[in-house]
Amino acid sequence: MQNQKKNSLKSNFRKYKRILLSHHPECDEYKNHTIKIGTLRFCIGCYIGYPTAIIGIVLFHVFKIYLLFNSTTLLLFGIIFFSFFILSPLNLTKIKAVKIIQKFFIGIGSVFLFWWIWTFSSNIFVNLLNFILIFGILIVILNGYHAYNFLKTCKNCEYNANWKVCPGFHTIYNNN
Repeated sequence: MQNQKKNSLKSNFRKYKRILLSHHPECDEYKNHTIKIGTLRFCIGCYIGYPTAIIGIVLFHVFKIYLLFNSTTLLLFGIIFFSFFILSPLNLTKIKAVKIIQKFFIGIGSVFLFWWIWTFSSNIFVNLLNFILIFGILIVILNGYHAYNFLKTCKNCEYNANWKVCPGFHTIYNNN
């Protein structure tokens, strides 16, 4: 029974790994959205931004770095680093190196915002609710912007977001 579950999990991962590692079409329009390592493509935002934030939060905790800053400074640095998002609407992230640096700084901004939230109160539940609210809003804004541009790009393509015939989604679509 356990071997069946393992085999099923492996089979599902093989089937969905392309979309899990990079949710971008495999076409020239999205080349600068991914990093290719061997035959695998990784989303820059997911594999640079999120790990930076998670590792940063852990390091700030382990080494008590957040204690070096007062609440206002944490917020200010969080806003400054997170504001690197503006590089996307300015079309500066068309350069892959700029996009990688942007995602890194957004991750660092998330670290400062995370620790700013945890200075609100000594009540863990209040802080958790604030974290969910603030990061929920930020994620909706960032992902809304990216989804809008994704659909706009695909609508302007000759395949007009018809992912059944789009060569960029061909492998992903046919495997699922």
